[in-house]
Amino acid sequence: MYLPKEATSRQAIAWLKRFVHDFGLGFHLDTSPDDYSTPDGLRCFNADECRILEDSIHRLFKTLGDELPYEVCADEATAMLAELVHSKPPLKHHSPVFQQELLKSGTREQIIEWLCWNDPNGCYTDDDSASEGYSPLTLAQVRHIMDEQVRRQRST
Repeated sequence: MYLPKEATSRQAIAWLKRFVHDFGLGFHLDTSPDDYSTPDGLRCFNADECRILEDSIHRLFKTLGDELPYEVCADEATAMLAELVHSKPPLKHHSPVFQQELLKSGTREQIIEWLCWNDPNGCYTDDDSASEGYSPLTLAQVRHIMDEQVRRQRST
């Protein structure tokens, strides 16, 4: 439940996503751990756990800055809500955090999914490429195309 003191930005983001997912939609970074209770009125965290969680959240802001933790929480909550309604809305596709993670570690298929969402008239899938007489795009090519699209959108 704690964020290690030497956590990198990537580890801090992963920790926060996991914590939000495990705790649920009721979690908010600005709420004191002492204030969380079950529907029966029982405290969710004991005094030691509260202290550990407060220290972890403090380190999280120190590692990620003042805004990114809120974006990560919002992205995870959006994904959780989508799971609840058995839907996959593209809201996460707008997120700069999601886009950067996808560029760094996304699979070829995940990036092609984003490209198709971002530019529905483009030629990204293997079927589209074959129908146009092209070879399928490589992982390096789809990363390059996505990077260009993201940069172009941020500059407008």
